[in-house]
Amino acid sequence: MMDKPIEVLLVEDNPGDARLIKEFLSDAGGTAFEIEVAQKLSHGLGALSEKKFDVILLDLSLPDSSGLETVAKALSYAQQTAIIVLTGLDDEKLAVDAVRKGAQDYLVKGQIDTDLLSRAIRYAIERKGAEEEKSELQAQLQRAQKMEAIGTLAGGVAHDLNNVLSGIVSYPDLILMQIPPDSPIRKFVLSIQESGKKAAAIAQDLLTLARRGVAVTEIVNLNHIISEYLKSPEHQNLKSYHPAVEIGTSLEPDLLNILGSPVHLSKTIMNLISNAAEAMPEGGKILISAENRYVDRPVRGYDEVEKGDYVSLSVSDTGVGISPKEKDRIFEPFYTKKKMGRSGTGLGMAVVWGTVKDHKGYIDLQSAEEKGTTFTLYFPVTREKPAQDQSPLPIENYKGRGESVLVVDDVKEQREIAVRILSELGYSVTTVSSGEEAVDYMRNNSADILVLDMIMDPGIDGLEAYKRIVESRPGQKAIIASGFSETERVKEAQRLGAGAYVQKPFLLEKIGVIVRTELDK
Repeated sequence: MMDKPIEVLLVEDNPGDARLIKEFLSDAGGTAFEIEVAQKLSHGLGALSEKKFDVILLDLSLPDSSGLETVAKALSYAQQTAIIVLTGLDDEKLAVDAVRKGAQDYLVKGQIDTDLLSRAIRYAIERKGAEEEKSELQAQLQRAQKMEAIGTLAGGVAHDLNNVLSGIVSYPDLILMQIPPDSPIRKFVLSIQESGKKAAAIAQDLLTLARRGVAVTEIVNLNHIISEYLKSPEHQNLKSYHPAVEIGTSLEPDLLNILGSPVHLSKTIMNLISNAAEAMPEGGKILISAENRYVDRPVRGYDEVEKGDYVSLSVSDTGVGISPKEKDRIFEPFYTKKKMGRSGTGLGMAVVWGTVKDHKGYIDLQSAEEKGTTFTLYFPVTREKPAQDQSPLPIENYKGRGESVLVVDDVKEQREIAVRILSELGYSVTTVSSGEEAVDYMRNNSADILVLDMIMDPGIDGLEAYKRIVESRPGQKAIIASGFSETERVKEAQRLGAGAYVQKPFLLEKIGVIVRTELDK
C-alpha cells in the first residue's frame, strides 16, 4: 500500500519558479506529492478555506501581499499547517524573520534542488507536528493547573458551607421525631430540610470540582446508570424543557464494569445531556453511547488517553458546536451560555471534569461549529464482581444501648447536632472541641467509640489525635467525620484501626447505622 501523498499548496506568482518547484517534487523518489498552485495570496487563502494541506510553500513577494504580513495572513488561515518561506538571494534576513514569526523553514530560490526541497518539506511537517504536540501538552497542563486552583478555592468554600448547612439538614430529623404526623408545621419542617439538602448538593458539586467529594469504590455498570437516569424525574423534567430534542442510545450489551460513584456518574450523564440539549434550541438529536474500548496506543485529544482497557461513554449532539476558544474554557465553573433559572448552578461541566478525574479517567472533545459536539469519557475497567444489594436496616437495629460516645469537633454547631442526634438514638454523649482535648480526656476517661472530625483548626487534626489515643488505648473504636471525602489522612487513620467514614452534614440514619455497625464489630 502506498503512503498517502503529501498535500502541498504552492503560493508563487512567477510561472517559471512554480514550474521548476513542481518538477523538483515530481522527481522526488519514494515520496508522492500532490501540488496545488496559487498565484496570489488571496487565491491561496481561498484554497486553505476549502481544503487541508500538509505544507505551504510561500513566496514573500506576491501581487497582493508582501513581507511578514504574508506569513501572518497564511498562519491565520492555517494554524496547524507547516509553512516554508521561499525567498530570493537579496532578502534572506526577511526569511529568517518569517521563521521567527511562525514559519517552519525557508529556502532561497536558485539554491533549491530535489533532495533539498523534499527533505525540507518532510522536516517542516515533522517540526510543525512536534510544535502542535508541545502546544497541546502545554494547554492541557495550563487547563489542569487552572482547574486545580479553582478546585482548591471551591473546596474551602464547600467545607465552610457544609458546616453552615448542618443545622438546616440535621435538626429537621429531630423535630420530625417530636411532632405528630398530622401537625400543621410538618410540611414547613420538611420544606426546610429539602432546601437544606439542595444546598448541600451544591456544596457536594463544589467538592467534586475540588476533587474531594468522590469515593470511587463501588463496582458499577454504566449501562445501568444510563438506563436509571433516563427513567428519572430529572430527565423527564429536561425533556419537558426541550420537547423538540430526540434522545437515543447505543449501549454495548456486554459492557464491562468500572469502579465508580453511581451518584456522581449519574450526575455526569445528566450534565452532558443537559449541555447537549441546550446546544439545540431549535431541536435536534442526542445519542448516548457506551462501549468497551481497548486503547493500544495513546490517543491525543482534549486529554491524552493512556493505553489500557476502558469503558467509554459518549454523548453526541447535532447542535451549534463549540468554538476553539470556548473549548479551552468549557469545563470552568460558571462559564455557561445556558438560560438562567432552568439550567442548574453553572457547575455542570465542571462537575463532569472533576468526576472524570476522580475516576482516573480521560476526556475527549470533538466539535465543529454548526455541526455538533461529541464528549467522550474514558473510564478504566475493573474485573471485580459487584456485591449483592443489601436491604436498609430498620431504625431499631441501629439504636444505641447506652454506649458512651466522645464527639471531637472544633465547630460548636457540629458538636450540638451530633449530641442531639446520638442522644436521640440512645447513646451517652460527651463532646470536646479539639484534638488536644480529646487526647487529654481519653487519658483519664473511656469511650466506647469516638466520632472524630478530621479537619480541626487550630491544633492537631483527627488523625494525629487518634494516633496519640491509640498509643495508650490500643484498639480504640472510632469513626471519621468530615465535610471532605476520604483523603489519604482518613485512610491512614483507618489503617490504625478507625472504622468507617461519614460525610457531613449528618443525617440521623446515616450516622446511626455507621456508629451501630462499628460498635457491633
